[in-house]
Amino acid sequence: MTSRGMVARPPLAEAPISGFRVGLLVLVLVTAAWRWWTGWHWSWFADDWFYLEQTQEMGFVEYVFQGYNSHLMPGQFLLTWALTAVAPLDYGWAALVLTFFAVASLLAWAAALREMFGERLRLLFPLAFLSLSPLLLLPSIWWASALQILPLQLCMGLCVLFVSRYLLRGRRRSDMIWLLVSYGAGLFFWQKALLVMIPLALVAWVMSPGQGRTRLVSTVRVLALPTAVSAAYTAVYLATRRVGELAIPRTEFGARTAADWQRFFTASAQDVGVPTLFGGPFQRLSDAWDLYDPAPPMLTAALTGLLLLLVVAALAIRRHSAPALACVLAYTTVNWGLLVTSARFLHQGTEGMGRYSADILPVAALVIALLTTRTVVEPPGGATRRPAPASGAVPRLGGAGLAILAIVVTVAMVGVNVTAWRTARESSPRPWVDAVVADSTRAGGAAVVNTLSPEHVLHPVIFMKYAELRRMLAPLDLPLRFDAPSDLLVMPDGTGRLKVAEVANLAAANVPPTNSRCGFLVDPGQRTEIPLTTDLYPWGWGVRMDYFADEATRATVTTDHEAVELSLDAGLNAVHFQVTDSVTSFEVTVDPDGGPVCVTRVFVGTFSATDASPWG
Repeated sequence: MTSRGMVARPPLAEAPISGFRVGLLVLVLVTAAWRWWTGWHWSWFADDWFYLEQTQEMGFVEYVFQGYNSHLMPGQFLLTWALTAVAPLDYGWAALVLTFFAVASLLAWAAALREMFGERLRLLFPLAFLSLSPLLLLPSIWWASALQILPLQLCMGLCVLFVSRYLLRGRRRSDMIWLLVSYGAGLFFWQKALLVMIPLALVAWVMSPGQGRTRLVSTVRVLALPTAVSAAYTAVYLATRRVGELAIPRTEFGARTAADWQRFFTASAQDVGVPTLFGGPFQRLSDAWDLYDPAPPMLTAALTGLLLLLVVAALAIRRHSAPALACVLAYTTVNWGLLVTSARFLHQGTEGMGRYSADILPVAALVIALLTTRTVVEPPGGATRRPAPASGAVPRLGGAGLAILAIVVTVAMVGVNVTAWRTARESSPRPWVDAVVADSTRAGGAAVVNTLSPEHVLHPVIFMKYAELRRMLAPLDLPLRFDAPSDLLVMPDGTGRLKVAEVANLAAANVPPTNSRCGFLVDPGQRTEIPLTTDLYPWGWGVRMDYFADEATRATVTTDHEAVELSLDAGLNAVHFQVTDSVTSFEVTVDPDGGPVCVTRVFVGTFSATDASPWG
């Protein structure tokens, strides 16, 4: 201890090659390869499309500082804006950005744990746990989710690093500045970075000198400036959220019953929390929203029993086990408590979604490191409640048991990642997105049916108008003519390829005409009503109208409340168009300076993609 009461940092070994460094290099390479591989085979999904479309509708400042479901995350929107400007709808660049965050987070936490514990080979397990847990599989490649979780994980690691450096290296002002910068960066990406204060308090307590009141005073002093930043940020966030200064749409919060809390916490722990600690979740991913099936009761009982045994052992043996376990418990309680009290709790299956627990991983990794490794400020044997012999059967058995458990969990994580990715890749939006982007780019000014996206890309029931093809392709600024009348309409099929569209699922047709040679004659400047076989309710109806015209002319089709302007070519042709209306009346008018038109047939239904390609 120095004369100022600060912890003197023991020098680290300067060996250029160590087991820790070699293991870390391997872990970095594996993390980078895995995150890049899975990200490359993914694409824009769900909320991503909402973010992308809004880049076309909002100004820069308005877009970056907007709110979304009560979230304030300018960093995420800034990156989305930049990526859309540089490479619109190119998920390859998105995957590269997310891979960078994943690797940077791993390196930040490696530096933080090295600062706290030195270069210890056993630290590779918590680092593997926070970087390669199967719980991160989908949340780390889904853009909207990953840009919340990965920057938070990165900034949390940097905060732990710099608070440790501050306490171990003479309380230098530069380390405090970097701590505040790291914390501010986390808040810039997501307001949930406020929870970083929980693990920060643990580290400040563990790494502070002295005992009892001396340690408490040191901890309070170290956290004074981050606490002030938290208070100021919280005041601004709550004020703007309430009065709408930043246009943050509210997520309604409300009180829940004790039964609600018990149900959510129990299900989340059984299906996600506890299995994750042992290399899971082991249940099947039911869809791309990273929703896991409920865990089998036998598996739950076995894993919960093993966890309780390890917790009891830690409390009995390790000196800092109580504050460490309190830290992860407090973080988890606040994290899940925000969900229980929010409107998202009302959505069935919320407790089984991995992304809502993914930011707990680095806190759990920190606690695992504290419970298994002596910090640099503790003398040999000082990490345990009672002095333990450096050698002997008990220490060897305990170390061997932990090593075996770490290996088993690591193997489980690898296996679950591989099997879970096989399932997840089947629902990847990438094939459909790549196909529709490629064909739309080559389609020029084609007339395209403004259809809705498939559920595995952007669920139309949840996102409604934002699932329209016109909005989804807006960042590309293509000359496509959506829902424009044309003799040839195209639309994406189930694979995303543009195909010739036809009216299918017929709901109505014209009644047989009395004039068998002309059908329904429409003279210039006149209006002819074409009776249909049935009245149709308001909907987006596809219409095919067959006609014959002596010369090119303009006509207007009028339904109950809508008029559609048509350009008719000379000869025997068909024109396709859409009306969004009820259809109890179908009338055709030809311009006074045009020629007569014979309408031979009318079909009304919905548009469907055929097998025919518009390019032959």
